[in-house]
Amino acid sequence: MAVPALAMELSGLWHLDASEIGWLGGIYFAGYAMALPFLPGFTNRFDDRSVYAAAALTGAGAALGMALFADGFWSALVFRFIAGMGFSGIHIIGMKLLADRLAGDGQARASAFYTGAFALGSGCSYLLAGYLSTALGWEAVFFAVCLGSLCAIPALLLIGPPPDGQLPASRGRLADFAAVLRDGESLRYIVAYAGNLWEVFAIRVWFVPFLAFNHASNGDAELDMQPTTLAALSVLIAVPLNILIAEIGILYGRKLVIGVVSGASVLVCGALGWQAAGAYGLVLVLLLLHGVTSYGDVGAIAGGFAAATKRETRAAALSLLGMAGFTFGFLGPLAVGLAIQQGGGRDQATAWLWGFAVMALGSVVSGLAMPWRGKS
Repeated sequence: MAVPALAMELSGLWHLDASEIGWLGGIYFAGYAMALPFLPGFTNRFDDRSVYAAAALTGAGAALGMALFADGFWSALVFRFIAGMGFSGIHIIGMKLLADRLAGDGQARASAFYTGAFALGSGCSYLLAGYLSTALGWEAVFFAVCLGSLCAIPALLLIGPPPDGQLPASRGRLADFAAVLRDGESLRYIVAYAGNLWEVFAIRVWFVPFLAFNHASNGDAELDMQPTTLAALSVLIAVPLNILIAEIGILYGRKLVIGVVSGASVLVCGALGWQAAGAYGLVLVLLLLHGVTSYGDVGAIAGGFAAATKRETRAAALSLLGMAGFTFGFLGPLAVGLAIQQGGGRDQATAWLWGFAVMALGSVVSGLAMPWRGKS
């Protein structure tokens, strides 16, 4: 989340408009999605832990390049795309390492904790970026990102092989997605995940610029907390609630829970768009609430998906999940940026109304993917 945290600073430094901020915030997830079709082939030929380490090194190299060589929109776009490719191997292979070693409710609960750890890391990313940028400049943020990727590698030494070994189902270089596409239950959660990440990454890219707009609309009074700190707080509040919602899904049915949370998120997006230039305190409360409604059901989605997949097709299924989710994670921030730009720019309240309307489409898709019946 380094670029979303630095959106206002980089916008002033490189003279970026709303659509370019959307591109720069979303291209990371495009790189993620582009790399995913190749991951099952690598995991069929190499130990998952080796693939993870190579991906972490790729991400570290891209972050170092960003710190040393990025001097404008296009160079930053290239480095962030490569960084996203590295992150695909970290995130999806990490999920596979976990899922291959657990089963049943333990697997579902661990999936919720895994998504919670992802949120915790991204929230701390906002926090660290704000402090480092203020103290040492924006380049220091990406040096820290580089170190973060490198620090993930020693943790692999603590992970042993799955209990029944790790025998690949095929030796192909690309995933065979046909079996996954025939599995309607898995597809349901893949569609929900795509809608979820559209909204989640859109608000994470646009949280700081939106809060800056609202603050300016209220007379630029002194802030008690910096926007990056508030963005981190929004993410961190959602972590325990995401785990709680996943537990509720296990007890009462994931599909019902996902549908209810998605509907609530659409309502909160509507309130944020309507109150874009409203009282700062009210908008801040709505943003913190949106952090819960937008991200709160991702643990239930991940748990349902893990339960629906089979061991022999899990690598392909996870790749398809990531491709769908992070393609929409790329498109969401970009679409919101284009809506804001077409609505008159970041200084217009009406533009933010359109932006939040586009953002809410993600929860609409997630909710519609879940029929409100069945305890699953």
